[in-house]
Order: sequence, then C-alpha cells, then structure tokens
Amino acid sequence: MPLTTTIPKYVIFTDLDGTLLDRRTYSFEPALPALRLIRLKSIPLIFSSSKTRAEIELYRRRLENDHPFISENGGGVFIPRGYFPFGFPCHRELDRFLMIELGTSYLKIIDALESIKQETGISLKGFHDLTQKEIASFSGLSQQEVELAKTREYDEPFLIEGGEKEIGIVRKKIEEKGMNYAWGGKFHHILGKNDKGKAVEILKELYENQFSSIYTIGIGDNLNDLPMLRSVDHPILLKEREDGLRENLASIQNLTVVEGTGPGCWNEAILRVIDESGRGRAGGPLKKP
Repeated sequence: MPLTTTIPKYVIFTDLDGTLLDRRTYSFEPALPALRLIRLKSIPLIFSSSKTRAEIELYRRRLENDHPFISENGGGVFIPRGYFPFGFPCHRELDRFLMIELGTSYLKIIDALESIKQETGISLKGFHDLTQKEIASFSGLSQQEVELAKTREYDEPFLIEGGEKEIGIVRKKIEEKGMNYAWGGKFHHILGKNDKGKAVEILKELYENQFSSIYTIGIGDNLNDLPMLRSVDHPILLKEREDGLRENLASIQNLTVVEGTGPGCWNEAILRVIDESGRGRAGGPLKKP
C-alpha cells in the first residue's frame, strides 16, 4: 500500500504596525498581492498586535478578515463564534467572540505605572495622560483611530522623558512589580505576564485539533514580536535597524531576517513562503534574501 503524505495547513500570525501596515501611513496596499493569494488558498491570517480589540476589528473589516485575532501584546485572544467545529474553554463571551483572557486588568496596569512615576521621579506619560491630539501627533493615527486606541484593556503604551538610563530604571521597576515591559516601535508598553507567544500557542493548539497537520508562520518587526516568532515553525523578522534585536535573536530557530519593514517587505516575504510550499518545500526554512 503506497505511503501518503499529509500536506500541512498553513496558518500565518502577523504583527500590524510596521509589518502588514506602513508605520507612518498605516496603509496595507503594497501587501495586496499576498493578501489575495492568502485568501485564494484559504490560509488563516491571524492579526497579533499591540493594538486594542477595537482597532483590530477596524482592520479586520477593512481587510475582510474573519479569523481569530490577538490584541494588546497577547492580553486577549478573540475567536469568532462557531469558527472552530468543537468546544473549548474560554473566559467569557463578548459580542460575536469567545474570549480567552491572558492579560492583567487595565486599572492595575495604570496603578503600577503611576506608582513607578512616584518612585522614580521620571516623567512618564501613558495613553491615559495624553490628549487625543497628542496621541495623533506622536502616532500619526486619525481621530477615529485615536479614539479606538484609547479603549485599552490589558496594555498601556507610554512615553519616557530621558534616555537609556531612564528606560533601564523604568523597565526594572516594571519587572519588580511582576509585570512585563515591551517596546513597540513608537511607544514603550507596560503589561501583565502575557505576551504574543503565549497567545499564539493557544491558537496553535486549536488549529491542531481542527487539522491533522499545521505549519505556522510568524512575521513581525520588533522586540514585542519575538515571543510570537519563537512559537512558530517559520519565523520572519522584518528589520530596519538593530534596536537591541541582535542579542535576542539567537534563541529563535529557523529565523529569516528581511532587511526593511512595512507592507512591501511583508508582501515579498509571504509570497516567497507560499511559493516555497507550492514547490514542495513546505517544511523548510525560507532562504535569507
């Protein structure tokens, strides 16, 4: 009897800002060829971002994406009702989603950040301190998107007045309070013990229950994406500059580093991965450009 080979189901986990979305304009237009191919091949595309649930839902509508997503650096995992053909544990039901909650409550995070301000004397400004106009100025978001960005649940972006010394002091204080620090490209972040990797592992298990074999791809551009990249079969890092990344990359197996960031680089990297699979090399790492 001939041997049969199971073709793995591809699942893609992607960061948004600086990856699928342009960091300045938030456009995804250069990624449309890969997005169309992903849709044609029915590949689940999972948004995994520091953005809030409300922000990600906006981009899910714009991109006609109906897959699960991960908000606020792994604080929440949102799965559309009926998406998986089996039951699974969840913490609560929210609108159209079943929700798995990994993050610490926003009020506790704000309390911790305020305490760090008092203890260090360092000037820190979180989203809760900034006006909508200030956030728009720092981020380049539209007024509508700023309103969505302020609906935070598990993660507080903040600014630090100072340099590396002050960043190091604040980061140490965050860790002493049993929380995590992350750098997202424009803002520092304080959050609970969640990260993108823990959220990815939960969704991987669900997809593995649905399909006999899966092959996971993760693509991101920053330090807060590294836990996600460590959790997938094929990690891709879009890199414009070092930003302290080099010392953190050694532990990531099969890592592909692509010079440059944004949707154009995202498009090229994803098309190459899918092309590799179409030529029968689904399990192998993508060659570095």
